[in-house]
Amino acid sequence: MISKTGNSNRQNIKQAWNKFVLSGKIEEGIVRHAIIESWIRCHRSEVNYLAGHEQDLLSSEEIQGLIKEKKQLIYIAKPIMKTLFKCVQGSSFIVVLVNKDGIVLESIGDPDVLEMSKTINFLPGANWSEEYVGTNAIGTALVLNSPIQVAGPEHYCSKHHAWTCSAAPIHDAAGNVIGCLDMSGLIERNHSNDLGMVVAAVRAIENQLHKQETQEKLFAAHKHLTTVLSTISEGIISIDKNAMITHVNSALAKIICMPPSDIVGKDIHHILGDCHRIYKVLETGESCLEEEIVVNLPKQQIHCTSKAAPIKDEFMQVVGAVITLREIKQVHQIVNKMAATQARFQFKDIIGESNIIQEVIKRAKIAAQSLSTVLLLGESGTGKEVFAQAIHNGSERREGPFIAVNCAAMPRELIQSELFGYCDGAFTGAKRGGRPGKFELADGGTLLLDEIGDMPLDMQVNLLRVLQEKTVIRVGGDKPTPVDVRVIAATNKNLSIEVEKGTFRKDLFYRLNVVSIGIPPLRERKGDISLLVEYFLKKMSLKLGKEIPKIDSLVTDILNSYYWPGNIRELENVLEYAINMIDDNIIKEESLPVYLKKEELRIESEDNIMSLAVLECNAIIKAMKKYNGNITKVAQALGIARNTLYEKIKKYQIKN
Repeated sequence: MISKTGNSNRQNIKQAWNKFVLSGKIEEGIVRHAIIESWIRCHRSEVNYLAGHEQDLLSSEEIQGLIKEKKQLIYIAKPIMKTLFKCVQGSSFIVVLVNKDGIVLESIGDPDVLEMSKTINFLPGANWSEEYVGTNAIGTALVLNSPIQVAGPEHYCSKHHAWTCSAAPIHDAAGNVIGCLDMSGLIERNHSNDLGMVVAAVRAIENQLHKQETQEKLFAAHKHLTTVLSTISEGIISIDKNAMITHVNSALAKIICMPPSDIVGKDIHHILGDCHRIYKVLETGESCLEEEIVVNLPKQQIHCTSKAAPIKDEFMQVVGAVITLREIKQVHQIVNKMAATQARFQFKDIIGESNIIQEVIKRAKIAAQSLSTVLLLGESGTGKEVFAQAIHNGSERREGPFIAVNCAAMPRELIQSELFGYCDGAFTGAKRGGRPGKFELADGGTLLLDEIGDMPLDMQVNLLRVLQEKTVIRVGGDKPTPVDVRVIAATNKNLSIEVEKGTFRKDLFYRLNVVSIGIPPLRERKGDISLLVEYFLKKMSLKLGKEIPKIDSLVTDILNSYYWPGNIRELENVLEYAINMIDDNIIKEESLPVYLKKEELRIESEDNIMSLAVLECNAIIKAMKKYNGNITKVAQALGIARNTLYEKIKKYQIKN
């Protein structure tokens, strides 16, 4: 702090000032060093030593802009300025607040002094920096970044010699100058305590600024943390060392269907039930790994995964814990996305313009709007899974998972654990912590049970129970887990025949056969083969990095007349083979598989004669279609025994 001048040497200072402004010479030992340096700066800046630079006040709009910019400083400083003024009120004083550039923002003072201040432009909007009005407490304090008192002739401009001014710069938390506080009065008054009071007032302003800045940072941090927590999909609970809940995020409140106000303040066991592992975290300070728990609520059970981590103070003492909860349903959704278990095909992706396929698409679109179980019937390779995906994507469950299970491809001993999941330690080799089954993974979506006709009879009982009760019990467990799954079953077998043979349960058949959709074989889709050929040639050419080939007319005839027992899948494979075999970008007869050229495999037409075997096969297929697979009626219509019919169905590999 730079000391203030006394009254004893004021006359000497006046003489030194006269000598300096007239000759530029300095009287050593009479004038304070800080004042001399200020005079020199003013002289170099050519400040008028009589009245300073002529200056106009800022416009009211400019003043309002500065006030708005320093709104927080003014808000905090005003009450302190009033307190400071009360200490000198009635003694002809004025208290002034300026910004870091020396422009007056606010002033409080005795009426007589306020009136006198107008004569020297000591008003809001005036610039009181050194370069404008010469040496003065405000401008010099800002230059020196230190409190200072300037009395009488120490002012560079003679117009200000009647005043004694005391000022101190105001700093923010980082130490940057953001303004200055000044208290000025007529020189005849006692000013011995002025600078000390100004410095104390500035310290009060700075403390309040720092306090408010800290509060704003804390509020911003709290707001930021709250926003982050509210965007997290996991439920988060914080507890203190006594296991009392101190905070929950919105996701947690949503999971357990309770407002935060009903949760905070309760013991954690009131929400989660058995919490011995969480209590152990508070005791040992060791985190609890993720585990599955069931939260028992008054009206329902919520199946979740949970984990807990301790909160420690600076002395590494446990002062609480953070628990995260995630619904199993949400975990399964993440698993499904990672496993790409999403339906890709929509109805627009199904290729075909024939009347028969368009009618099937129409029925499937209607089925998509329902929640009923769908049974897709069709030979292998007809596109049953494509239809299943299209039905899923056309339904209200399109945002949910689509899980496809091939019942014929799973080992018999693993079917139950694959479909229904298993608990920790359910059997040798079981994954620690257990594993959800396909039904749980499909929760909220669709489960395709492909080749349902090949499911073992003993497993059909368990499947029927799940379809009826809409809950699953994991292998090795006893707690039922609710599942919301739409089932689409698909088979290339005639389930009516399988029921008669005793290989498929009648009650399960009726449970599945709610909305039955038959997908026609390729040989019955007149005109669709050319569309499919065009599509697959583009697809295969892109896959193999080749130009899209042309097709010889003879090849077109062969493809259109072939029986296609493997249906669309076989057509795709044939075209991929042909593209690999060509060398001149034209698919010719020699590019096709050898078996495709056999006439006995052609469809009956007016121009070709078919073998007895093909005729017999066609006759059986037509009769099966006419009588909906009723073996007794088909055998009677063909004039053969039921056993003979079974043998021929097996011989010709007739399915559905």
